[in-house]
Parts: sequence; structure tokens; C-alpha cells
Amino acid sequence: MKTKKSYKDMTREERKALAQAKAQAALDRIGDGVRSVWSSEAWANWLQTLAKFHDYSLNNTMLIAMQMPEATRVASYRSWQRDFNRHVKKGEHGIEVLVPMVAKAKDTDSEELPQGDEDTPERRRLVGFKVGHVFDVSQTEGEPLPTIAEHVESEVDRYDEVMDAICAVSAYPVSIVDGLPPETNGLFSRMGYIAIRAGMPQGQTVKTALHELAHSVLHDGDSEELPDRSMREVQAESVAYAVSAAMGLDTSGYSFGYVASWAVGKTGEEMRQCMQVVRDAAKDIIDKMEIILAA
Repeated sequence: MKTKKSYKDMTREERKALAQAKAQAALDRIGDGVRSVWSSEAWANWLQTLAKFHDYSLNNTMLIAMQMPEATRVASYRSWQRDFNRHVKKGEHGIEVLVPMVAKAKDTDSEELPQGDEDTPERRRLVGFKVGHVFDVSQTEGEPLPTIAEHVESEVDRYDEVMDAICAVSAYPVSIVDGLPPETNGLFSRMGYIAIRAGMPQGQTVKTALHELAHSVLHDGDSEELPDRSMREVQAESVAYAVSAAMGLDTSGYSFGYVASWAVGKTGEEMRQCMQVVRDAAKDIIDKMEIILAA
């Protein structure tokens, strides 16, 4: 009877094939996992919260990005208090946005009124803009916002070696740092570095590092040629999930919720195209990490 080889007895090619098989199985599961989140109570609660945040125009989106690139959820001073039971921390400066000014106007063109209608209809018309202020969630404190993504708490086998492999694969230096904005576990900067929050559990640190590594691989180009932010997050988290699975780390509890939260409004075709990009990037990262870890 043929016995199953242990990992340490496998050849490099066998280890590589095993890692790829685990990654592929993970990607095959992600669609079902995301759909399960969509149908959950947590998803409904998260959407209800999302609906309270106003949509911002392109101009205001650019203004926010210029003043606070790391902003994730913004609302007015009063909205934070009224809608979320949070308040802006003392000393925080607001992010300037353009607020439309409207005025009531009466249509006096009798030809446009229904015959016999003695009342003049009221309308609202744009008369200009004024400067208003919004604040990012990181500038507030109070009740936590609903979330559908949990931290990855597990320990990681060969943690130091895995992190060294991530650093070796990355085209940019990877640093574990203090002082990242609240609710930001990691970031990739096109200025040339990847930063990961210090003090997180091993599993969360590895998954976050892989997420930012995926951003650096897939999204280090001309911003006008990149997919929108939501698709970038779907791609990066999916790559992180697949590579984590290949390394033996289960992040499904986090990744399914995270991907679902960014996949709002995406079509099935968009997600299928995304999965092709993810497969290619995950395969490349896994191949490189396997060579380093097997050395």
C-alpha cells in the first residue's frame, strides 16, 4: 500500500505542486465563501451602515485623497454623532470638501404649467458651492462601526522564515512599524515601501504583508490604468488568501468578509476576470516563495 509522503520528504517540485493545489482549492472556495457572507446578517448590517455614508463627487473624492490619502470612511461632524454615535476627537482638523448651495426657485413660465393650475411649482436650483468639512473614522472615537472582517489570530509555522520570504519576494522594503493610522493594518506606498502594523498576531501579520505585497505586484503603475479601488482591494485580498492557503494558513474567516465588502456592485464577469488576474499573481508569488523556503 502506497504511503503518503510527509512534506519534508517531498522534492521541490512536489512541494511546489502541493502549494499550487492548495492555492487553487482556496480560489475555488472563495466564490462560495463570499456568497455566504452576502447572505449573512453581518452583511446586511454592514450595508445598512455603508448606506449612511454619503456618496462624494469626483472633485470631492480628489480633495479628500489629496488631504488624507489614508481616509476610508468620512462623514460630517454632526453625522458622526447623529448616525454612528461617535464624536470627532479634540484637535482634529476637518477635510475640506465642496458643499453644493441650493435655493428654492419658482417657475414663472406659464407655458410650462398645466392649464388651470394656479399654484406655482417650487424647484431647487444650484446657486454655487461653499467649503464644508468632513472627518475620517480615524479622527473619531466612540461606538465601533459594524464590520464583517475579523482578525486572523492563528500562529504560523515557520513564521520568521515566511516573513523573510515575503520580504525577499517584494520589490520594496517591508517594515513592521508603529504609528499607522487607526484601523489600518498595512499599506503599500508608491513612494517605495510596504508598512505593516506592529503588534498583530502572526497570522494577521502574514496575511496583511501578503495583501500589501499583492498591491505592490498588481497596482504599482499609472493610476489612470489601474482598476478602481474596490477592485484593487478584491484582487489584493484574494491573492493574499490564496498564498496564505498555500503556506498552510487559513484566513477564510477574514478574507471572505473582506472581499465581499469591496465586491459591492461588481458583476459576475468582472469577478471572473478578477480571478484570472488573481490566479496569475498568486502563482508567481507562491513559486518565488517556495524556492526561498525550500533553500
